[in-house]
Amino acid sequence: MTRIRATAWNGDTWDDPAEDTLYDLLSELNLVHRFLVVERIESTDPSGSSDPSDPSGPSAVSDPSGSSLSSDPGQHYIQVYLEDDGSCLVEYREGGPHAHFQARVPAPFAFHGHDIAAGAVKSWARDDDHWRTALPWAPLDGL
Repeated sequence: MTRIRATAWNGDTWDDPAEDTLYDLLSELNLVHRFLVVERIESTDPSGSSDPSDPSGPSAVSDPSGSSLSSDPGQHYIQVYLEDDGSCLVEYREGGPHAHFQARVPAPFAFHGHDIAAGAVKSWARDDDHWRTALPWAPLDGL
């Protein structure tokens, strides 16, 4: 089982937040409180056990192509940033810089844009594949 952690603009965190909590946290974004980051914080073996003190290091997860990905903190996340114009930038990362993508959700975020971003974030947190086609992902510029 993969665990997630949501981190708000002010550093507050929620471990394994419910989908309603993720939706509410995204609802609170505004031009002062602009971002939310949701990251994978732990993987477990197929038996379902988890031991964060295991000296063998971080577990690995597989992406849809079957390659192994490290579950190191900061390497697997999705984040939403509210832009000045009311649109939002959604980014996800699945490992190193080569696997960093972005999509823009048009303004107004406070209306339909919020639901689009929330749908992608909740799908990513569930670890299903809907988020992969929910937005027009492109490699992050400059990498």
